[in-house]
This record gives sequence, structure tokens and C-alpha cells, in this order.
Amino acid sequence: MKKYAALFLGVAMLALSAIPASGKEAPYYEFSLGSAQIQVLSLVEKDLKAAILQPGTEAQRAAITRAYPEGNIRNFLNVLLLRGNGIVALVDTGFVWTGPELDAALRHAGITPEDITHVVLTHAHSDHVGGLLREGQPSFPKAKILFSRKELAYWTNPANRAAASEGARKIFQEMDIILREYGDRVSGIEPGTDIWKELPGIQAVDEAGHTPGHIGIRVTGDNKTFVFWADLLHAFAVQADMPSLSSDYDMDPAAAAQKRTDMLRQARAEGWLITGSHMPFVQPRALTTTTAP
Repeated sequence: MKKYAALFLGVAMLALSAIPASGKEAPYYEFSLGSAQIQVLSLVEKDLKAAILQPGTEAQRAAITRAYPEGNIRNFLNVLLLRGNGIVALVDTGFVWTGPELDAALRHAGITPEDITHVVLTHAHSDHVGGLLREGQPSFPKAKILFSRKELAYWTNPANRAAASEGARKIFQEMDIILREYGDRVSGIEPGTDIWKELPGIQAVDEAGHTPGHIGIRVTGDNKTFVFWADLLHAFAVQADMPSLSSDYDMDPAAAAQKRTDMLRQARAEGWLITGSHMPFVQPRALTTTTAP
């Protein structure tokens, strides 16, 4: 596998600021694009086991071994904050147990949970919806809760629940509690259309495969594009060059692989600034065009 390289966009291109973390990558990164102020908030560094990856070739197995010789994938768990024109939107909420880190990140950004107007969930896995509730009560008392329509429909379908594995049934149960506690504040959004008329240029991106209604978030403005691609991949060092490599977390591995291939190709061709939920960096990057997926 060719060595993967990443290219940072110059500060002259965007209004960027970071808070240093003792020589390590900043756990917080802020920039603006169009009318939106964007903040990538890292809640925690967390290892994933490289054994979650599903290599189908010897080349993929060798690449995994080279990238993760100790068998661990070290990532930041990132969430996103979007602000502008009266919208204060959090994208994903982390685990239940990262609630204190989320609170600290929001304080650092100068807001409280009560200030959040919307929470956009990229999908229903527990490391994304876990922060919606504290001791069974809504963490965001004024926020509207947004899933993609496909994600919401899947996890509220009785037939899907009946056919689900024991592990997946826990997600259905978590969704029941979210719907009960947030009630009619939960609704669906459609990829490809602006989420808010007050803050145009922010859309959900269809990334179905990881889950049936998995989405990323795309922000366009000033002739530039930023994409928070959520769980499009979990092992950047290998999947960025080998997008056909899926993981155990992908509900439809083939669909997830095709979506990764398409997204990575477009990101390179169009010079997107990217980061995601499980990445070895917080500060968004533009991918080089020299390594084809």
C-alpha cells in the first residue's frame, strides 16, 4: 500500500483557530465557512481493535499489520458544533460515559446544553446517541432531535426489531427511550437538502451502509466544502487507500465499501476538507489526489 499523505489547508484559505494540547493535536478546532461557524470537538482518545476490520485479500491483511502492528487503532472520538443565524446545532453526542467531556467541550465553546437548538444524529449507534440522555432525562431541554428519515424509519420498524440480533435490539431499546423522552421533538431529515433555511449550505450526506440511514454532514460556502463523514471509516490509515475494507460495525459491508469508495474519490477530486467521528486527527484535512482509492 502506498504511504498515505494528508495536506493541511493553509490558514489563508479559511479563518482557522486551534487550542494547543501540550504538543499533541488540539482537541478543539474552529473555522468558518459561509455563514457557519464550525467547531470540531474531540471528546476522548479511544482505541479500537484492528480485529474489527474484515480483510478480503492478503494485501489488506498486510496493510493492517503494517498500520497497526500492536493490533490497536488509536482514534479521537469527534463531534461537531455548527452555529450561525440563531442555529446552535450539535452533530452527535458521544457515549453515555463521555457526558462530562461533552459538557467541558461545550463550555469551552462558550455554550451550555440549554443553548443547543438542534442535535443531528448521524446514526443510532450508542457512541453517537449516548449523550442525549442523563439519568434517563433529556440532556438538551430545548433541542430538536434530527435523524435521517431512513435511520428513524429503520429503528422504529417492529419487523426490523423482531429480526434483529441481541446486540442490535439494544439499539431499538435506546431509540424507544429517546422517542419517549424527546417526544415530538424527534423528526427526520432528507439528505441532499438544506437542513435549516436560516443557515443555508448545510446538508446531510447519504452514507447508508454503516447503518441503513447513516449520514454525514456537508457544509459549503466560499467555494469550498467541508464534510464530517461520521463513521464512513474507522481505520483511516488503511481504509483511506483501501475503501473496500469494511468493519464488523458496518451493517451492510458491501454498501459501506461502495459508499467509502465514492466519497473518497469525490473528496480527492473536489478538494474537500474532511474529518469524521473516528479519526486519528481533529483538525480537518484535504486529502491528496495522488493516492487513488
